[in-house]
Amino acid sequence: MVKKIFKIIGIVLLVLILLLILGIGIIFVIDKIEDSKAWDKLIQGGYVNTVNVGNHKMNVCLRGNKNAEYTVVSLQGLNNMANVVEMETATEPLNNTYQFAFVDRAGYGLSEDTFEEQTVEQVVSDYRNALTNAGLKAPYILMAHSFGGVYASYWEMTYPDEIKAIIYIDPTQIGSLDDVSSMIDERHAGFVMYASVIGSKLGLDRIIFNSKEYTVNLQTEKQKEYAEAIWGLCPMSWTVCSEENNYADNVRKTNELLSPNDIPKLYIDAFAYTIDDIKEKMAYEKKIMEEAGISSDDMSIPESAIDERFVESQKVFYERNIKTYIDKLGNVTYVNIPGNHSIFKHKPEEVTKAMKDFLDKLK
Repeated sequence: MVKKIFKIIGIVLLVLILLLILGIGIIFVIDKIEDSKAWDKLIQGGYVNTVNVGNHKMNVCLRGNKNAEYTVVSLQGLNNMANVVEMETATEPLNNTYQFAFVDRAGYGLSEDTFEEQTVEQVVSDYRNALTNAGLKAPYILMAHSFGGVYASYWEMTYPDEIKAIIYIDPTQIGSLDDVSSMIDERHAGFVMYASVIGSKLGLDRIIFNSKEYTVNLQTEKQKEYAEAIWGLCPMSWTVCSEENNYADNVRKTNELLSPNDIPKLYIDAFAYTIDDIKEKMAYEKKIMEEAGISSDDMSIPESAIDERFVESQKVFYERNIKTYIDKLGNVTYVNIPGNHSIFKHKPEEVTKAMKDFLDKLK
């Protein structure tokens, strides 16, 4: 009787496993069909321009004036897959005068994934090779958002002759590591992140991934369409895990190289330093979360915490981190546009104006 029960249990488990494998197989096939549709859409939209970089391909999407004297190279932040679409609202008004190259890092957007360690040296080497193989010549104007700023700083400190100027858009502040040393040491890819990559490779992301969180605040339905196509292709990758694991080393290596130079730099700071600006930013972020179907109760800072002491802490952070970073870079034009970290989506007109004023002075 016991043997019979175990035999039945074994058969049930086997059937469940086979059904699970069958289900994953069906999802995988559907995902590949959807991937093919997305690629067709993005090719027609002019977003695809892949070049060989070592053992993988990277996408270098070109926009704007091909006869411009300098190319503005966009370096996205961590896990920002649809950078090429998200930045468009801020860069399109400048297309008649400047050429923009949106380079997806390995494992991002329309670039192939790789198991190569994403050290700052490797990432910058990939950027340089991708631009060269796309037929673009230095010196470049780097336009770096968030952690892309770390790569931009390393690039300018290591190969200054290749850089005409840099536009930092609310970059990761690495001028002083005193306040963030423990935090950056704790950055690493955990089980959930690796599981997300495996799920992404199997096509499960189309069931569980909420692309609206990243596309709801885009300006047009067409942009949302293209951004959702890109996120559907690549919501998570091995290189993102590697970047997390190399986060502390990449920050420290770059920090050690920082030294003031004469390369012109624009630093767009999205931090809010008044109660009104902080509340405006929070209202914007709450609206995005609600439209994406995310509970605004999960906001990192409750509105009740916004008082003069909080404002003072923001100003202290500026002095200890942002100003220190600016001083270590040298020759910086500072512009404060208070708002969301992705300020180019929150206040694109103001970002466009700041960039135009800066770029026009380079002529």
